[in-house]
Amino acid sequence: MKNFKKIFVVSCAIVMALTFTGCTKKEVHTIEPHETAFLISLSEGGENQASFESEAMLAEAKVAAKQVYITYSKRHLSPTDILGTWVPDNMLVVVNRTPVTREWSEGKDSGTSTVNQSISAESKESIGFSVGMNCSAQIYTENDAVKFLYSYNNKQLSEIMDTEIRARVEADFVEKCAKYTMNEILEKKAEIMEYVRKDVTEYFAERGITITVLGMKDGIEYDDASVQAAINKSFVAERNDEAQEIENQTKISKANAEAEANKIISESLTDRLIQQQMYEKWDGKLPTYVGGDTSVPVPCCIQSLAGPFYKKYPIT
Repeated sequence: MKNFKKIFVVSCAIVMALTFTGCTKKEVHTIEPHETAFLISLSEGGENQASFESEAMLAEAKVAAKQVYITYSKRHLSPTDILGTWVPDNMLVVVNRTPVTREWSEGKDSGTSTVNQSISAESKESIGFSVGMNCSAQIYTENDAVKFLYSYNNKQLSEIMDTEIRARVEADFVEKCAKYTMNEILEKKAEIMEYVRKDVTEYFAERGITITVLGMKDGIEYDDASVQAAINKSFVAERNDEAQEIENQTKISKANAEAEANKIISESLTDRLIQQQMYEKWDGKLPTYVGGDTSVPVPCCIQSLAGPFYKKYPIT
């Protein structure tokens, strides 16, 4: 009787296993507008694959539908797996194309991360310093999603920004700053960032990432505080020199203006003194030109030189 029970139990188990073998089930997933979905067919054990064969393969696996089904088949994974195990036939990979912004700075309150993510560099004379930077990036198109997925094996864009993108930004920045003195770096900040931005943008565009913003923030922080103190002192001295130069130029301009005014006044007074002396010596008679027996009055144009004194000394 006991043997019969054992045989019955085993038989039921075999029947159930045969019944469920080959059965499938489905699981539905909704794809959002900012997402690009890829449905990858899995061979046995394929769910553990770490990379994809090619961009062409991913382009073929891209799903246009907004609802995607993952199917499962029951498989017997071991001799003791009598009832079987549900195993996925395909794998859904979703790339999020939403823009991501990172702030790499020293302060935990001003940056994206609580750790120091500022960009460190040295000048030509080995003055160490660091700067904060802002970076925004996005996977714009579905074709970009293909490139991104092939390059980074389904990692998140934010992770790539904090690792590969930040590392390339720092490498470019360090390389460029090492060619200049500290004063030159301060003068050429825009030029240096343009070089960094161009290289980083072009490099990651080939990998499906569009860099929309990349720039410095929060100013320069020197590793040695005394450097900043010296720069501040020099800045104050330069401003004082500029103020003194402006004051000197103002004094010179004022002196020149006063000299010019005095000159005009002096010339005016000289002309008046000459006229006054002439009028004081004039007897009130018009001068005449004597030629032969005829005396000719001085023309009116000469008379006009006497000006208002005709009123004082009228000719009768």
